[in-house]
Amino acid sequence: MKNKICIILVLIFIFSLIFSIKSSIAENKKSVILYFFWAEGCPYCEKQKKFLDTLKKKYPRLEIKDYEVYYTPASRELLMTMAKSYGIKPTGVPVTFIGDKSFIGFDQEIAISIEQILKSCLKKVCEDPLFYKKY
Repeated sequence: MKNKICIILVLIFIFSLIFSIKSSIAENKKSVILYFFWAEGCPYCEKQKKFLDTLKKKYPRLEIKDYEVYYTPASRELLMTMAKSYGIKPTGVPVTFIGDKSFIGFDQEIAISIEQILKSCLKKVCEDPLFYKKY
């Protein structure tokens, strides 16, 4: 009888351990959210869109939330709210938020930085930039 109870307790422990590991793996597979604010007709925005498409294919857990700000007042308002949280003053587009970083404009250096931050966020959990507060 004692052996049966011990076996049952060991099985319960093993199943709870497996469940815990599965939950941990699922947590590590959360997506990384990137906010991308752009304007119609902006050549730098078009270059960044292509770059982000490439990143999305390379890193399927990347979730891109993009907002056109020239014709969409609500998107412009969201940009200003997020910019305030990050302590920046966007002077143009594109504007990108990922993890605790923000970028204004787009060039090769920014592309490299975005990918580095993305890789870092894939290893550890980065908060949704929408909820980031620098101050």
